[in-house]
Amino acid sequence: MRNIDKEKIRTWFITGASSGVGYALATELLNRGYNVVAVSRRVPNIEHKNALCLSVDVTKPETIKSAMNKGIEKFGKIDVLSNNAGISANIIFEDETIEHMKEVMETNYWGAYNTMKEFVPYFRKNKNGTIINNTSQSGLTPRSMGSAYCSSKYALEGLNSVVWFETKSFCRVMAFELGGFQQTNVFKSMEQKNTEITEYKNLPNTYIKFYMTFKNQLDRAIPLIINQIEKEKLPRRLILGKDAYIKVKAEIAWLKKDLRFSKKRALKCAKFDKEFPQ
Repeated sequence: MRNIDKEKIRTWFITGASSGVGYALATELLNRGYNVVAVSRRVPNIEHKNALCLSVDVTKPETIKSAMNKGIEKFGKIDVLSNNAGISANIIFEDETIEHMKEVMETNYWGAYNTMKEFVPYFRKNKNGTIINNTSQSGLTPRSMGSAYCSSKYALEGLNSVVWFETKSFCRVMAFELGGFQQTNVFKSMEQKNTEITEYKNLPNTYIKFYMTFKNQLDRAIPLIINQIEKEKLPRRLILGKDAYIKVKAEIAWLKKDLRFSKKRALKCAKFDKEFPQ
């Protein structure tokens, strides 16, 4: 697979860069000689001549626009948008509140929407751009206590796919679905509530049974993401983490099962059209 011209991906705009995936991406990119506009609500603690660290609240578009302009002013252009800002939650659906659901959606979905809304026209004007969205395995596979988080990631997965399709002539778009990585800090900031409803107690995390006899390593995943962006062609999705592979494979099997079940019924809905024969 051919490598991309490095000048087409020279400068990155990374959200959620104060910790976890965003921070790891930013530091690895700087080690490789790239320019990085590192943003998060708390100014990222990154000291490097090729880094511009700024405070940005992705739920407030005006802060995104300001940081974007400052990044362009410093580096001349921005080539890659990497969305990593997010919050997680472990709460049974019946125990969820609409206020908390909206809070999670506001950051995980609307935050990514807001950054893409600023960058897509800019990339179109430049006839060059790359967008990578951290949609998580939870954007493809459900889990218990995940109504807020999974909903936000499923929504982002859908948006990512639409933008992937619509911007093909000037922009590369890829989602990366991470499994469970302890080093991401997502578990530390996760809002959790133990249910008092009997029917939900002792509910397993997923509908498939497997044992986490392994630990995914973020320092192995981050180079794989960057290595892929350095290639000319991108997959629509990059799935990283052994648990993510297992869960996504199981979900695909369910989808295939439902498709086989629905085939005759789906085709029955179509009426033969004489003007457009089969």
